[in-house]
Amino acid sequence: MTSNSSLHNTESMNQEEAAENSNKLGEEGKAGINQFTLTATLIAKSILRYTPAGLPICEFELEHDSEQLEASKPRVVKCTVSAVALGVAANQINGLEVGSLKNWSGFIALRSHKSKSLRFHVCAVREC
Repeated sequence: MTSNSSLHNTESMNQEEAAENSNKLGEEGKAGINQFTLTATLIAKSILRYTPAGLPICEFELEHDSEQLEASKPRVVKCTVSAVALGVAANQINGLEVGSLKNWSGFIALRSHKSKSLRFHVCAVREC
């Protein structure tokens, strides 16, 4: 079980990493914003594994359900999002129970260089 102080430290490190990523320049010096935040439920997760470089990695699925305003009209939004986390965030997610409702933040990237589908790269997880 993780203590409150270590959870706070983990959240702070994840928030700092997310802030650092948002301030970096893109390829060839092009500035770009790629920030994604979602309130969602953890519905599935893989077993924690490690990259060849030794970083922990966890792949998981999130489910979102809300009502949003679009063009001043209410819209019901339901979706499942494929996600991945590395490092500290992967360890944090590995400790979560399936069914946990959290605020997830990070960025969106292609699943692979050959893929056109997107995946949410989670850098920070917070309580709702």
